[in-house]
Amino acid sequence: MKKIATLMITSLLCLAAQAQGFSPAHARVNGTPFKKTAVTLGQLQERGLVRKAVARASDEKPITTAPEGRLLDNMYVNSNSFGLGWGSAYTQVVDGGLGGVVEGKDGYVYVKGPISQAYVWGLGSPWIKCKKLAGDTIEMITPQIYAIDAGDPYYVQRMTYDKTGDTYVVDSTEAGIKFTWKSDTLRQVDDCLVGFADATGGWFYMGDYNIVYTVNPDKLVTINKDQTQGIDTSLVRVTHIASPEKLDSTITTMINAYAVVDVDDEMVGNSIYVDHLEPTLPDALVKLSANVATMALELPSGQYLGVDENYNSHIYALTGNAYIDSTGTTKYFNYNKTSKLTLGSTEEGDTIYAPYPASLIINCGRNNLYIVKEYVAPLLEEVDDEAMTPANPVFTSDNVTRSTRFDVLKFTIPTVDVDGDELNTNNLYYCIYYNDSVYTFTPALYTGLKTDMTEIPYGFSDSNYDIFLSGGQHTIYFYDKNWTKIGVQSIYRGGGEVRKSAVVWVNSETGVTDVNVAGKTVKRVTYYDLSGRQVSPDASGILIKRTAYTDGTTATRKVVK
Repeated sequence: MKKIATLMITSLLCLAAQAQGFSPAHARVNGTPFKKTAVTLGQLQERGLVRKAVARASDEKPITTAPEGRLLDNMYVNSNSFGLGWGSAYTQVVDGGLGGVVEGKDGYVYVKGPISQAYVWGLGSPWIKCKKLAGDTIEMITPQIYAIDAGDPYYVQRMTYDKTGDTYVVDSTEAGIKFTWKSDTLRQVDDCLVGFADATGGWFYMGDYNIVYTVNPDKLVTINKDQTQGIDTSLVRVTHIASPEKLDSTITTMINAYAVVDVDDEMVGNSIYVDHLEPTLPDALVKLSANVATMALELPSGQYLGVDENYNSHIYALTGNAYIDSTGTTKYFNYNKTSKLTLGSTEEGDTIYAPYPASLIINCGRNNLYIVKEYVAPLLEEVDDEAMTPANPVFTSDNVTRSTRFDVLKFTIPTVDVDGDELNTNNLYYCIYYNDSVYTFTPALYTGLKTDMTEIPYGFSDSNYDIFLSGGQHTIYFYDKNWTKIGVQSIYRGGGEVRKSAVVWVNSETGVTDVNVAGKTVKRVTYYDLSGRQVSPDASGILIKRTAYTDGTTATRKVVK
């Protein structure tokens, strides 16, 4: 195993029996997209949450890079699928999944990632080889290796439903799965499951049918300006309803707004652009336009935000009217889709808003609701982009776990400044000090990265989950083990300045080194629990005490009360 199962939660144990005895007839319908997880399929097997795959010696390897030939990547996938979630299996109508096709120079056609839900367990998107038949027909060769997980090989198999056993089994009457490949459209012909199976042919709870790949015609929104024009940028706070249980509860998200301006700093045209609506695609833009007749801003539905590999999906901004759905065990927001979101403004013009039930939905795909993030009754207010000094990270020797291959670092980056005021997390970063130097994370060692990184964005997770944020706590699997001291520093970019916290150090022999406090005047003392949440000074247990001084510095230490 590459790493410890850090995100395994107690509910998995409760759901284990469902996966062990999974039957297609009782698969639940998944209403929320699963994000790629740090837990591997092999780790589920180790803990008895799914049956253990039967291994066999094999020198086969999946095709993980695009073969030479004509490539169509990031195609738009529709299918019906089975997937394995947190200890239970589910069904999903896939709309906007990711796929690709290569017309190989070797005369074969290669199909990328036909098992849509394999991304959840980091099983990759291999290229599956297909041979050409007569006319536009191609045949996916089965069995064919799809992934190797925990040393066990898994295969693409042609599978059919076994009514007696209420499961899928390898088709004993025919091998290979037929598709048509015509006019840049891939369409499954055979009525069977493109199944995910172990070395014995046993079905491993994942697979797709009714598969269609098409070229996605949708383009990203861009800001159009000429060389004489500039861009005016504003920081905007979006306040929206937090829970269907309580419609007066709110949550905030910080975004940026942009407008094209002329040399006199006057706005050109009637469009405003905003970003940071989807945390994984922070730079993706959505366009709002002023309707002169109604004096309102309109956000058309269906704007394309790009590809999010964490959800294996094309992402869109959709609009709808929310309603409270109580069909499940808990209430949740559901939506009737609309063609646009209309936002009015206050008389002063400093706030624009869409009253309930009008909502903005960040969604996997353009057709079916499969929601990544939702903004119910959004209210937008411009706020000052201030220079602020971030509070010190919370990091102690108890947050470092040493092991043979890597060390595990856990720490909390407070989202407040030294005065306790909220920071814009879009502008919050951190860096790691290795002995006396800022550490550079490289793709050579951290294969989930695409480029070198020294400053890590607050909410960043790499594709291998060596670096990730979960539940307010940051985790890093640290492979350079020859350190005597290691430190964490917060960095904030606001108001045209870059301000940094003190470096909070862990020494391999002495533990945490606090900021020097001699001769300083205390301004404020606050306490946090070990997950980074601020608590009352009267709270008991193991707490983190943060002392802020009048000179802007802080000191952090662990206390037991």
